Amino acid sequence: MSLFDRMELKTVNEGINAVRTTPGAFLVDIRPKDAFKADHVQGAVNIPSTRLDLAENRIKDKSALIYIVGDYYHKPRVGIKGLKKMGFTNVHSCGYMEEHNVRPM
Repeated sequence: MSLFDRMELKTVNEGINAVRTTPGAFLVDIRPKDAFKADHVQGAVNIPSTRLDLAENRIKDKSALIYIVGDYYHKPRVGIKGLKKMGFTNVHSCGYMEEHNVRPM
């Protein structure tokens, strides 16, 4: 990851806002299906990191804005690297669900 990539990182909430305000954008959750079913952001698409090949069927426009959310075990950078290798060009990280789900005490 380059310095430029680190400057591009967004929080989950920033990614959600970007996706919700950009027509044709996607929030992709790369956690396993069971983790996604237990808790996920409404409107997110579940494409587990072990099944990134599903992205080509679910996201037809390879230039669409895509934000990847993962967790500490399923890192967003894995999804970014895999989707870019498949030809998706506008893929970014928006962090970890553990950070999104923090509840104030």
